[in-house]
Amino acid sequence: EGQHNVFLDITHRDTDWLHERFPTIQAHLSQRGLDLGQDRLPITPAAHYTCGGIATDLHGKTTLKGLYAAGEAARTGLHGGNRLASTSLLEGLVFGSSVADHVGSDEGMHANYEAQQCVDRWAGQQQQEQRQQQRRPSAQHVESVSRRANELLRQVRRIMWDHVGVVRTSSGLATASEALEDILNETNDLHARCPTMETSGVRDAVSAGYAVTQACQANPNSAGAHYILPDSAEEDTDDDEAIAAAR
Repeated sequence: EGQHNVFLDITHRDTDWLHERFPTIQAHLSQRGLDLGQDRLPITPAAHYTCGGIATDLHGKTTLKGLYAAGEAARTGLHGGNRLASTSLLEGLVFGSSVADHVGSDEGMHANYEAQQCVDRWAGQQQQEQRQQQRRPSAQHVESVSRRANELLRQVRRIMWDHVGVVRTSSGLATASEALEDILNETNDLHARCPTMETSGVRDAVSAGYAVTQACQANPNSAGAHYILPDSAEEDTDDDEAIAAAR
């Protein structure tokens, strides 16, 4: 099933203090034969905030005209590769102000005008394509496409969990990249033929997943939140055993 985990270790603290401080957690662990004061605790991420990724300059500008990023979404490099939420608050204040200053400048207004021209041209092309299609899909067709979109979204989630999760390998990333590319092609076709919330949702999800996977493949070195192992190390790992117990 592609289970992966990392460990929490607080065994350096006094066991009695831990039991008194975290009684609910210890009660949950006791049911599974684990102890806060004695064991490493196997965990897997359930949800996480973005650690940044959109590269910007000192004005919050990206390589796409008119697109700025600040705070949680941005990768400025000021706080290293594994920038966490506390520092993004500081960056949000500093770079939010810098973005505002640049957007209001002559250079910023000119760049935004050019970006708006590109958007208008794209929107015109989309309207022309829609007029050419004209035909409205039947309710049965919409339902069928929506079901397929939901199936593909589940596939995307499983692929990302199995191959682009806590521990990554070159072979796993290659598998994910190939599968996501196939899904991306299908979802683009589905959305072009039947634009719905479901088709747009899975299209955006697989586009993001594919972009993350491509970025991981481009970086063979572990840094920050990107941790990659040699394929041989993955083959030697017994996932079931690692999840079952930490003792």
